[in-house]
Amino acid sequence: MPTKPTNIQWLDTLRALATLGVIIIHISSPLVNMAYEKNMPYWWIGNVADSAVRFAVPVFLMLSGATLLGKEYNLGEFYKRRFTRVLLPFLFWMIVYWVYRWAMLKTWQQPQEPLAILTWASKLFLKEGISKHFWYVYMIVFIYLFVPFLGKGLRQLNHQAISNILLLWVILTFVFKSTPFNMYSWSGDYTSKFGGYFLYTGYLVLGYYLSKLPVSSRKIRLSATIIFVLTVVISAVTTYIFSTKAHRLDMSMYSYLSINTIIQSITLFVWIKDISIKSKHISLIQSNISSYSYGIYLVHIMVIGISFQNGIYWNFAHPLLSLPLLTIGVLACSFLIIFVLRKIPFGKYISG
Repeated sequence: MPTKPTNIQWLDTLRALATLGVIIIHISSPLVNMAYEKNMPYWWIGNVADSAVRFAVPVFLMLSGATLLGKEYNLGEFYKRRFTRVLLPFLFWMIVYWVYRWAMLKTWQQPQEPLAILTWASKLFLKEGISKHFWYVYMIVFIYLFVPFLGKGLRQLNHQAISNILLLWVILTFVFKSTPFNMYSWSGDYTSKFGGYFLYTGYLVLGYYLSKLPVSSRKIRLSATIIFVLTVVISAVTTYIFSTKAHRLDMSMYSYLSINTIIQSITLFVWIKDISIKSKHISLIQSNISSYSYGIYLVHIMVIGISFQNGIYWNFAHPLLSLPLLTIGVLACSFLIIFVLRKIPFGKYISG
């Protein structure tokens, strides 16, 4: 599969959409959990919003595949660059989140002695990796260890061979759809954790594969749009049906490894691939969001947490109003924090 010139703009578009998608997931999920069987019209709004952005994490992984797997690397340079761009900011934000989580405890819950603080911090790491959204970074750091070798192997294969690998991957995601992968904690079943990492690696291969396909025609984009809408409907309706039958909230259709989510991610990728944004203002906004996406991902949970602690969450207005406003607010605050960090000496190395 020959390498073709890359239109950076469409990569920025996808990265910006994935960033927005992650924020929407973390804002709408409390609505989905809190409103179920209490306020079903509100619940449906959260359910549809959540169903519409399940592509977020898969697209981030697909972008890594599209941009990294097609290149030959000097191993030392590759790992040095990943350390500088990914691991170094992550280490900084791990410390920040430890401090934040300690500060969010009630006074009587806060350990004070150094040994007690270390014990509490280690338990928090083992229980949920400090903050649950860090699961993605732990995974991507692990996957990056093998990217140069994975890319080299894929470049030796033709289109049909990679198609067969992806088909096998889809079958495996279906076979293991009921497997409770341990993605958050660092205690317990490590086989499950690394099994999950292995399955998520399929999205990198998928991104690489789709990036090498010809430019999408108008007919293909229209078909992708229709299928994307169908995946949203299927996710939302099936979540309701599953929950009704189980007599409890069942969000298994939200899984990033569900067949529905894989199809949703493919259709968005195909629809956006090689697209050109004419508006300079939109192009500038998405370019900036894309550039700050990693930092936004790292900090946005803290922004949401502080907002929620101060009573600012989905119920301050009707969800049709509160969800968009919260999304914009969290995005703007997260962007501003990373922007300011990058302006201080050495801030660009730790901000993300």
